[in-house]
Amino acid sequence: MPNMFLSDIPGYLIGRYHDFQGEAVYVRNTFLSESFFLKLEEKVSRTMGSDGLAKLYGAGKRYGYRFCSLVRLPRSEVKFSVRLLYEFIEAIYADSIDTNVDMEQKVLTITTKNLAVTRVNGGGFPIVGGSAGVWAYLLGDFDTIECGVTHIADDRYVLVCGPPERLRESGINFYESRGAPDMGDMTLYRQLNQPPDIISPTACNLERLLRESILSNGHGSLQFEFPHERMLSTEISLPYELESLLGSQILYESARESFELIGKDVPKQQDRYSFLADMLTAFGYGIVTVGRGVNSEEFRFAGAPWYSSAKDSDFPILRGAIEGFIAGQTESQVKAVYVKSELRDNLTVHIDAIV
Repeated sequence: MPNMFLSDIPGYLIGRYHDFQGEAVYVRNTFLSESFFLKLEEKVSRTMGSDGLAKLYGAGKRYGYRFCSLVRLPRSEVKFSVRLLYEFIEAIYADSIDTNVDMEQKVLTITTKNLAVTRVNGGGFPIVGGSAGVWAYLLGDFDTIECGVTHIADDRYVLVCGPPERLRESGINFYESRGAPDMGDMTLYRQLNQPPDIISPTACNLERLLRESILSNGHGSLQFEFPHERMLSTEISLPYELESLLGSQILYESARESFELIGKDVPKQQDRYSFLADMLTAFGYGIVTVGRGVNSEEFRFAGAPWYSSAKDSDFPILRGAIEGFIAGQTESQVKAVYVKSELRDNLTVHIDAIV
């Protein structure tokens, strides 16, 4: 699975995508754990109810549509595009995926085995919404395509995407979301998410975590070797979109709890702050360094993922990751405080962990 990314560039996970004319397209990704999405969905359901789950679904739908736009998935060969895209998705999110396209009914049926998040809670609404966005993009109509999920047996779930009336006829429950995403300034997206020409040779990348057996790719998906925590890639817009829709606090809590699980299960590190900086670098959050302050550990994310709403973010996932991992390693508490961000040639974020 890491072969899908330029995984040897510290701080940057760039997809190996090409359009059908063979031209490389630029998509920046980061990794989040499956438990992050499970905890997020549980908290949204508990605190925001159906309206919150509809927002999760809508964020996923816009994400799926945006991703297809970024990789310039052709609409002229719909069945081929579906097969190609879901082979990629299968390698990250599921043990197996089979698709069936009914162009007459405008229905895409996706049969999955061990689909991430859905396999645990029967939901996985960002992922279900993502398929709605894919199908809406290929049919060229964002507002009249939705997706629902049904459980057929054990670890098998079926996602059905199509016009709402078709889903109702089949007795499938679904959410609705309207308003296609604004793709924004793609020249700026590429410029501010471009790796620098010179990166320290000691900076960590994904290949190093695999070599050192911190991560494993032996189970058909990228996992931590010790807790077997499955890691899922997302194009960088999704966390920012979730923050805009759901607020910062719920993302912070989900990140903190999920990274605490990782901190507990990864073998105890003598220099846990440096290990965390290396791990976040390898997961695509920029070149992460940490230095000792008066009463804090000062994290600097140089070349952090940039999206148009970054100016409004207090970076809850990064704050939660720092607090959670250190708590899991030491059972002591630190407070991660967003200090500032700077936007020049790229985005640099400063977060202090007060000990």
